[in-house]
Amino acid sequence: MGSVTASINLHALQHNLLRVKQSAPNGKVISVIKANAYGHGVLPVANALSDSDCFAVARLDEACYLREQGIKKKIILLEGVYSIEEYRQCFELQLIPAVQSIEQFHCLQEFYEQDLLLLSQKNNDLIFEYWLKLDTGMHRLGLSEDELTYLLAHEIDFFSDAKSPCLLSGIMSHFSCADEVDNPINNAQRIQFNQQCHQLTAIPAIKHHPVTKSMANSAAILSIPEAHFDWLRPGIMLYGVSPFESKKPMRTGLDEQLMPVMTLSAHLIAIKKLKKGDCIGYGASWCCPRDMTIGVIAIGYGDGYPRHAPSGTPVLIHDTEVPLVGRVSMDMITIDLTPVIEKSIPLKIGDKAILWGDGLPIEYVSQKSGTIAYELLCQITQRVSFKYE
Repeated sequence: MGSVTASINLHALQHNLLRVKQSAPNGKVISVIKANAYGHGVLPVANALSDSDCFAVARLDEACYLREQGIKKKIILLEGVYSIEEYRQCFELQLIPAVQSIEQFHCLQEFYEQDLLLLSQKNNDLIFEYWLKLDTGMHRLGLSEDELTYLLAHEIDFFSDAKSPCLLSGIMSHFSCADEVDNPINNAQRIQFNQQCHQLTAIPAIKHHPVTKSMANSAAILSIPEAHFDWLRPGIMLYGVSPFESKKPMRTGLDEQLMPVMTLSAHLIAIKKLKKGDCIGYGASWCCPRDMTIGVIAIGYGDGYPRHAPSGTPVLIHDTEVPLVGRVSMDMITIDLTPVIEKSIPLKIGDKAILWGDGLPIEYVSQKSGTIAYELLCQITQRVSFKYE
């Protein structure tokens, strides 16, 4: 009874993937499963999302784990790799690294010159695919306009060798403000991306094979059809969360016809009858305004529940929203049971409380806690039990 459970609805995951495909029926889908599939468990999620055309992770070790576990689908490394040895691993595991800096590009050239020609011949002339990542305004990763111009001016032979086993197969960029539908930065980024892609695809050798484009994250999939291009990159929407949670009025996954994938639950382990003026928890920061009944739920920041969640953060018990009161502890939170009692619903030790998920959108919790749903999902700790259904 003391354990915390994250119930993962794999049917909901598949429903959300279908929602992606319905939003952009002409695009292929790169399902983003980095950070342990946003905290949901990367292997069960990858298996459930088998109808994806490709997966994307951030780092090489994430992709290596998927290959070790038998996942054969194409995998893109969004941050790329940083050494010849890591490029060699990408070739051996048939991973697709993004090249997002001049340094990474030069490392790729070294790998090509030292290893790739021989490795390709030994492996039935296998092709090594890579993508270029362009910085169109996020200013985090990606080649700037000047860096791309430099590469095309000084490394044209590398791009122009139509017989090379090193194949540029995709170009990507990332929106900085796609969750703000009317932000003019979105259109400016899309125009710049198109211009830079045109620079690349104008190279004669590249015209001989298709170079695909990808820019649309979850928010752009739902709101910027002009940015769908060839590949879609859904992340947060796969997990049933609205990419527009920061909008006013706030939107939830249900507003986007998505289903929540994770339901986080714990149990009621104590019921306390307190007097007016009694103070609760560390720091005695919240005191009862009247005689009242308080419940103790066996979850805390040791499980990944946000320590900074303030009094008033909603919790669901007996299909009734009740407010958190007092500070979040390592293993426990306290809740005001008044709304349940007012419905004359009997309470008992062991009753299940839902912290977010089915019946309580995670966006409500993240907004009240001053954070985003991404963080809540990713910070679930190892002592939480995962149940896949």
